[in-house]
Amino acid sequence: MGFRFCESMIRDYRTRGCVIFRQILPPALIRDLRRATAAAHRYAREARGPQAQRLQPIVNFDIDIKPFQDYSELPPLVDAIGRVLTPEHRIANSGLARTGLLLEPKERPWCTAWHRDIRETSNVPDLDEFRRVNRDPLWFNQINCPLYEDNCTWYVPGSHLRDDLPDEIDAAGAPLPPEDDPFEERERACLEYTRAMPRSERLFMDAGDFALYHPNGWHLGNYLPGRRRVTIHDFAPTPQLLDWYDRWERKRSLRKRS
Repeated sequence: MGFRFCESMIRDYRTRGCVIFRQILPPALIRDLRRATAAAHRYAREARGPQAQRLQPIVNFDIDIKPFQDYSELPPLVDAIGRVLTPEHRIANSGLARTGLLLEPKERPWCTAWHRDIRETSNVPDLDEFRRVNRDPLWFNQINCPLYEDNCTWYVPGSHLRDDLPDEIDAAGAPLPPEDDPFEERERACLEYTRAMPRSERLFMDAGDFALYHPNGWHLGNYLPGRRRVTIHDFAPTPQLLDWYDRWERKRSLRKRS
């Protein structure tokens, strides 16, 4: 059975900060995207080494962009995003300039730290403005769209609407597993670190699913070599959100030069 929109998806995204559109990409598009990304691991590892887990933006590499344009303009996807967010929220608005791919590492298990993507301390363009838009569930958004089964992402539902809780600070601040641990010990330690975050949930996703989530809720990725991962990492911006990110990047660039 293909994707069917439910009104509860609107409530889920606004209150939980995350919703998954199951099987929204048709098989033919998945096939085209897999073909287009066949060399993604090689490009990432040539650029950043064997543990590289991201290729971004894809427009900087020799990748066929046409399937990504088809994905960004897929009518059921455009409709679902527009109903959960607003009709102004479109993947195509960015011209794929920030579209990336999330990949599995080659040699060792790996997990990121628990994090929120943007905080008040992130040199945001205007602090009062950030405090206002960060509590607006329709302002920021992020996308994971797997081309193969992907169970790497964990999320704390509802955390996008509130400040950190003491037990979350403790869990996020715990030390990450040593990189030189043997494979199985590191695999177990990464999972224990991940599971220690209270109220966290794992996003179980299959090829053709599409997760829309708030990037400033608590989340992380926990990855294993040998478990193939090619997941489109993206967002669906409005013109206003694109302007916000441009102002943020300019301010951060000025700070780096000063």
